[in-house]
Order: sequence, then structure tokens, then C-alpha cells
Amino acid sequence: MWKRKEYKSKNEKFFIDFLPQEIFDSLKPKEREDYKKYRDNHRYLYQGNKQISEWEKEISQLKEKIKKKKFQINGGIKNQRINPIDGTLEGDEVVGWKTKMMIGYEGIQYLSKDYQFNISVGFRYRKGKLLQNQEKYESGKTGKKKDLRNQTTFKGEPLQSHPLLYIRITRTKDVFKNLYVGKEEDVRSLLGSLYQEDWSKDSIEVVKDEIRLLYSTYTRYQVFKSNWKEFFKGKHNFQSVIEWSKKMGDERYKW
Repeated sequence: MWKRKEYKSKNEKFFIDFLPQEIFDSLKPKEREDYKKYRDNHRYLYQGNKQISEWEKEISQLKEKIKKKKFQINGGIKNQRINPIDGTLEGDEVVGWKTKMMIGYEGIQYLSKDYQFNISVGFRYRKGKLLQNQEKYESGKTGKKKDLRNQTTFKGEPLQSHPLLYIRITRTKDVFKNLYVGKEEDVRSLLGSLYQEDWSKDSIEVVKDEIRLLYSTYTRYQVFKSNWKEFFKGKHNFQSVIEWSKKMGDERYKW
């Protein structure tokens, strides 16, 4: 039995009902084109509005979820009601996670002070003895080492200052320790041995960030095992930090 074609968008504005085949065939080419354009876009319009309606419903549900979650975090008054005697607003007070967390934090916040510190990474430029003597001679500060007057190389290499990586671990304004990390190429090589990767092409900022991360976890661990006074007595060269990192494996990230 033939069933009349139905459209989901039939209740929408500008709806034109199904055209029998005879009527469609009688349309001019331009009318057929317009009809198809109308029918397709009327359907798209219906589907688009339906999607928007569904999304608005989802947004409303998400807003309600957010409201409930904020209540769990911040707390507030639940089951609000008007007191029939004096007409005041009352309800059941709920303590939120944030308040509970702060109550616990106040009892143990002194522990965090033992692990508060800052690490900065930078370069220093150390000059070799030959270069120092040459500069002193040329500046007139010394008359010694005149044999350096025409010397511009040492063992085939130009006289120059060498950039060396250092870090500073600062606990407070007046309590800090400077640690020598090493030459840039040596540091990159040690990082490569730790991660089994080529670190020769990474930017120096990425290298600095990794040094900062490694020393941060290493420092917390060492201070936990002893104290700051004992930690500041040590040299803590980069090789020892790398060896500790290899030994700890992924466990080091917990520090």
C-alpha cells in the first residue's frame, strides 16, 4: 500500500508539502532548481535548529553540574527555608572541600617550608690563564708575560672565554648556594645518557628547563633524607644528579 511521504520539518515555518510527481514534472527547470534549493535548506535549517536545541539542553545540564560541583568545593546553605516564627531564612550549613582543606593545611603547613626554594640556571664565562694574562698585558695592568704580546692561540685553539653552566638554589633572600653544572656540551651529553636521546640540537632554554627540573627533584629528595644544612655542604655536581635520576627512574618525578 502506498504511503504518503512525510517530512520531519512539516511543522516548521515556510513548510511546503510534498509535491506529487506529476506536479514536479510539470515545473520549469528554474522552478525545479528553486524547489530543490528550498527543500534541502529547509531540512538543513530544521536539523540545525534541532542541534542547537540539544546543545542548549546540554549546556543547561553542564551549568547545573558546575553549580553542584562549586557547592561541593565552596560549601554553603542547603535546604533553605523560611522560619515560620520570625520569617528569617535558614538552612543546613554544608562545609566545602576548600574549607576542610584549609583546616588540614593550617595543621601541617610548617612542613612545606622545608621544601620551598627556587632554582635559577645561567652561564658564567671563565677565562683561561693565558687570556687573562694577555688582557692584563694589553690593558697595561701588568708588565709581565711579555711573551704573550703576539700570542692569539693555545694548542691550536683561539684564546677565548668559555661559557659554563651554573645554578643557584635559593631558600630565602640571604640563604642560597651556587653549584657548577658543567660545560654546555658535557651537560647535553649527560642528558642524552639519561634519556637515551640526542640532546645536541635542543635549544639552550630547553636544556636549562631540564636542568632545573632534575635539580628540583634531586634537591627535595636530598633535603628530605637529611636537611638543608647538610645539603649545602655538598657539591652536588651534575654527574651525581644524573646517576641519582637513573637509579630512581620514574620515581624521581614524585619529588
